[in-house]
Amino acid sequence: MASSSFQVTTYNYYSWSSRNTTRTNLNLKGSGGKVCFVNFKEDSVTDLPPATNSGNYYWFYYRESQMEHLIDMLRNEGPVYVHFNDNSGFNNSRIATTDEPVGEGEIS
Repeated sequence: MASSSFQVTTYNYYSWSSRNTTRTNLNLKGSGGKVCFVNFKEDSVTDLPPATNSGNYYWFYYRESQMEHLIDMLRNEGPVYVHFNDNSGFNNSRIATTDEPVGEGEIS
């Protein structure tokens, strides 16, 4: 059972040349050397692996179709957090914002 989180301070992403799988990766970085490696899977049928955490390193898995949504969140919302939670054997890990006022608009 584990639960931890960190605020994303910087990110980068890249697309690999000549790969058939895991063609794009997104890295979310926080203070203290924390990094969440986000892997995108093209396959829309197979179950995604569960999120994992080992010290300062986190591994999250999303469908490739979700990449644009996550990049939009990183560009336009703030703050953004990585939340790892596998308490009671139920994996509830996520990349999320905090509560925001209605109608506040995007950050600039």
